[in-house]
Amino acid sequence: MKRTAIARALMLFLAVGATACQENRPVIPTAASLFIPTIQGVWSGPMTLMGTSGGECVGAVVPSFLPTFDVGTVSLAQTTTELQATLTMENTGLACRYTGSNTGGSLTMNATSCDRTGLVVQCVGTARQLELVGSSFNATLNGNQMTGVTTSTYNVLTTNDNIGVGSIIATHSFTATRRWRYPIRLS
Repeated sequence: MKRTAIARALMLFLAVGATACQENRPVIPTAASLFIPTIQGVWSGPMTLMGTSGGECVGAVVPSFLPTFDVGTVSLAQTTTELQATLTMENTGLACRYTGSNTGGSLTMNATSCDRTGLVVQCVGTARQLELVGSSFNATLNGNQMTGVTTSTYNVLTTNDNIGVGSIIATHSFTATRRWRYPIRLS
């Protein structure tokens, strides 16, 4: 009986001693975070022109080149919280590339480039050229739904000598549904 008690005490002593000699190693997760939802994939849904401001003579003819109702497709690639996206509007064919972040399901991105930047618009008696200055994309996620606003700013120029005569800001609201969720690569 005494021998068993001594053996148990010796085993306990060795176990405690062995754990005391372990070096402290930090744990580094290798899996994707459970707290940052992945949103990469293809999203699409209706876009509604909420309004425009400014524009010199262009403001009066906005419906001739920018429809009130459109469909947008967003292709998103994500690395941790960094996002790359391409937003394409179906009716106009305008495609802009954005970069930004996803913080807790809140997306904030700014355009880095757009396909068409020199749109010529016919005003009453004269033509004007629109040059895209910048665009922002802000959205909130709720499961497989994304709701948000895009705001685009254009310089208004004369077509003959490219003199700036104003600017116009167009704001769209949108609701997009995830259509494809596998990782995609945007170039």
